[in-house]
Amino acid sequence: MYTHHWVYQPGHPRYHQVWPTILEDSRRIIEQVRHAGIVIAGPDGYRRPALDPADGIGFNGDATSDLDGNPFQLLAPLPTHPRGIPTARTSCTTRRKPYDLAVAAVLLRCRLLLPDVFRIRSDGVWGIEWACGATTASGGTGIGARRLVADLFGEVPDTDPVHSTLLPGEG
Repeated sequence: MYTHHWVYQPGHPRYHQVWPTILEDSRRIIEQVRHAGIVIAGPDGYRRPALDPADGIGFNGDATSDLDGNPFQLLAPLPTHPRGIPTARTSCTTRRKPYDLAVAAVLLRCRLLLPDVFRIRSDGVWGIEWACGATTASGGTGIGARRLVADLFGEVPDTDPVHSTLLPGEG
């Protein structure tokens, strides 16, 4: 299996502030991945991806050609709870299917936009899968999330922001 895990705080004021950018940047990432010939579908592997300001982001690979896996889901901002900022923990097992490029690129973009609010763990290695892509066999592009994000939004760090420590209090 090949899985990405992330922990984030969808009720954090910075997450609320950056949410419109996350939506727009995710849209740009999906368009670029599609331009590379990879089908990005809705969370169920059919129809269109969900990019909704109130409901969040959800997408998957193409279920019609068995190129889907677990859906990628990112919550829209949540209200701040009186007892603190809510934390969401989730994962997406892509099994190295082509849509992994969109998953990894959106996660990396979120991490770069919100370094104190968004943390990632991944089965992928920063210098291998994140640089060259998790899928290099048929259906793969040889493009990694690092290059895609750099091409769309500017430079990404040379040091690994993916396998950093989790949010305070996370194990």
